Amino acid sequence: MILFLLSLANAEPLMMRMEKGQTAPFDGRLFNDEAVATILADSEAVIQQCEIRKDLEWKVQVAELQYKHDVLASEHDSLKYKHEKMMEIRDEEIEVLRKQGSTKRSMWMFLGGFALGTGTSLATYYAVNEIVE
Repeated sequence: MILFLLSLANAEPLMMRMEKGQTAPFDGRLFNDEAVATILADSEAVIQQCEIRKDLEWKVQVAELQYKHDVLASEHDSLKYKHEKMMEIRDEEIEVLRKQGSTKRSMWMFLGGFALGTGTSLATYYAVNEIVE
């Protein structure tokens, strides 16, 4: 069977014009001009359908990829905006902390706390001595 298929694949088409009543010089199928025209037209229609289907599938793929690109671009833009706002908040917090933690203010707070603690300790000491006497 394989040899039969190979022989069909290698066979050359035989074509000749015949008149009515003439015998065919080979076995096979005979087509009139209308049948040949129909076969050719059908093959051209199939080729056009394939081209249309190919163009449609191409456009669908391009549209899907464009959609994915647009989604990723919008995600990128939103993340970029979020990052910028977070950096602005960070910079504002750093500035507030710098103002709160200045050395002059912290030195005055330390000295005030030391003086208040010392004064409270001395007052307690004198109060306890007075109560004991």
